[in-house]
Amino acid sequence: MRRNPSPAPTRRRFLQACAALPLVTVRGPRWPGAADGIELIEAFALRYPMTGHFKFFTGPHGAKGRASVLVKITTADGLVGWGQSVPIARWSYETLETVATVLREYFGPALLGHDPADLEGAHRTMGATVADGFSSGMPIARAGIDLALHDLIGKRAGKSVAELWGRKATDPLRLSWTVNPRTLDETEALVAEGRRRGYRDFNIKVAPDPDFDLELARQVRALAPQAFLWADANGGYAPETALEVAPKLAEAGVDVFEAPIKPNQIAGYQALKRQGALPILMDEGVVSPVELREFIRLGMLDGVAMKPARCGGLLSARRQIELLEREGLMWLGSGLTDPDVSLAATLLLYGAFGLQKPAALNGPQFLTESLLKQPLEVVDGALTPPAGPGLGVEVDEDKLAELVAASRGGVSSAPGGAAGAVAAGAFAGDLSWDESAAGSTALRADGQDLWRFHHDPGLPFSYFHPLALPGTPSLTVDAPADHVHHHGLWFSWKYINGVNYWENAPGRDRPAGRSSIEELKETLRPDHSAGIGMRLLYLSPDGERMLAETRELEISAPAADGGYAIDWTSRFTALAETVLLDRTPLPGEPNGQAWGGYAGLSVRLAQLEERAAATAEGPVEFNPQERFRGRSRAFDYHGRIGGAEVGISVLDHPENLHAPSPWYAIRSADMSFFTPAVICYEPHPMRRGDGFTLRYRVLVHPGRWDPARLNQAIDKR
Repeated sequence: MRRNPSPAPTRRRFLQACAALPLVTVRGPRWPGAADGIELIEAFALRYPMTGHFKFFTGPHGAKGRASVLVKITTADGLVGWGQSVPIARWSYETLETVATVLREYFGPALLGHDPADLEGAHRTMGATVADGFSSGMPIARAGIDLALHDLIGKRAGKSVAELWGRKATDPLRLSWTVNPRTLDETEALVAEGRRRGYRDFNIKVAPDPDFDLELARQVRALAPQAFLWADANGGYAPETALEVAPKLAEAGVDVFEAPIKPNQIAGYQALKRQGALPILMDEGVVSPVELREFIRLGMLDGVAMKPARCGGLLSARRQIELLEREGLMWLGSGLTDPDVSLAATLLLYGAFGLQKPAALNGPQFLTESLLKQPLEVVDGALTPPAGPGLGVEVDEDKLAELVAASRGGVSSAPGGAAGAVAAGAFAGDLSWDESAAGSTALRADGQDLWRFHHDPGLPFSYFHPLALPGTPSLTVDAPADHVHHHGLWFSWKYINGVNYWENAPGRDRPAGRSSIEELKETLRPDHSAGIGMRLLYLSPDGERMLAETRELEISAPAADGGYAIDWTSRFTALAETVLLDRTPLPGEPNGQAWGGYAGLSVRLAQLEERAAATAEGPVEFNPQERFRGRSRAFDYHGRIGGAEVGISVLDHPENLHAPSPWYAIRSADMSFFTPAVICYEPHPMRRGDGFTLRYRVLVHPGRWDPARLNQAIDKR
């Protein structure tokens, strides 16, 4: 069996799993002189399922779950550190998509080979890679790297992060329960639920309606007269409104007032500080110690609601706490609905610096899943910082894989995700699902089939047709007169143990060998991505079970330009005692034919005008028989149809059988066809229980793709 040769050596390599899709590895030699330097960075984009109502997790993106990118850093000597970035699009300009992109395209490659113990240098590198704005650039994305490096440093030293600072973090930390009702009638039940779970302290979300907010504060104070009551406006008041409402909130029983106005309203903060009705805490506008020092000098605040996730990680957050303590100012512990690793790091920071007031860490309140082998558990309204080296927690990678898979589709338009190979952003037209025709499912764009998947058990194959772009005719054809057994985008072996599974048997409308759909599950998502799971059996003419296939298809939502991706995974297992996957012999072999070698995933295209093709290595040159054979990591067939330039690409996977794939393509007077013909050059024998997996990405896209564009798609896969 031939394997994919290693890519050309590079100084940097970055393993990327953003947008919750299969990992792609770019490898090269180790950084000279860095035997324990960073060798690998992995980023896993996912969404945690949630319960309850929280205003930052509403709308089309928030409703999908709590976005997170889990970061795994591995050193050259095999040590692993975990970190986590926790963007909230309605709280910060950083989104799941931007964090995934920055980690994959900027921070990750820049840090490969870096000494993981050099935290200062890592932050300088990130600052040089993505420039700072008013403060540190992309701090939420940075935090994932920062936390993973702290985890690594602690593990190497055999100490917890708190112990690295010469401190201890062993005592439980009281938590504050978030009260964010949609109507005042919900308040009593929300407070009661917090009490039932052991909470004694509460924080309320306020702004922009001061009348609603004052009544909410009065109700919560009446229901919890001994509680520490914390009001957070998230910058939602105008300065004049905040000045008017602050004394009234104090009268209603509020103890502190967080982020009453936007952080760039300096005069407003100075006025609130001078007013002195309530201690004024800043939040969103404080990222690094630099601006915190300036805000203190300007007399804008009484303290800070600390959030390591907001500050670029633990290094910046620790220095801010130290600065506040030197200045005799207040700091409270808050969070960004932190899950798992981010929550563990936050607890260690607050525990190490002896937080006295209840921490507004509401991840356990709203999140319903954990990726830790030993989840952090609230006991009597408190969380204990984890013990053990580094961040003290262990990620369950099986759970991680499950949640990444479950999150697919929710980030489908992220660069580097399924739609990352085409234009980012959402398609602006009218999209709808169509299941009206028995045995098929389609996504329609403005009343036209964008793609349709045929899965009627009576068909000889399941297949996609049409594959189109908005406003264009289909790029594929189904059952053309010259080859009625060709069906758009489909999969078929040619011969299994000498039986033909490809062409129709003489006098019949199906092959002698049969592929049978045993199970089918479709998931059609509100964002117009889809998942299709299938189990198929390949049967001999007399019904003997020869081969089993588990097929998983992930179809992205269409991007802004209408393009979309189909991620195709097929796992095959031999069921008969011996199985031989074979093809028509090639020219030069006994009984060889000019058309020999085809089998597997295949595309029959419409007769495009001005047809051409490209591989990752260069333009395709067809031979005098109008055929092409050659190995490559990817193949693109493109041309013009309906006045538009369009194409279909198929990307091979580096772990596929016989990778890089042997391609077979036709450009004749009446046929446009191509296939990653996995057994083109040799048959594949199997014994009962043997198996292998084939993975491909199919990209339906506007425009003509040259080798450079193909390689870009490969790099972003």
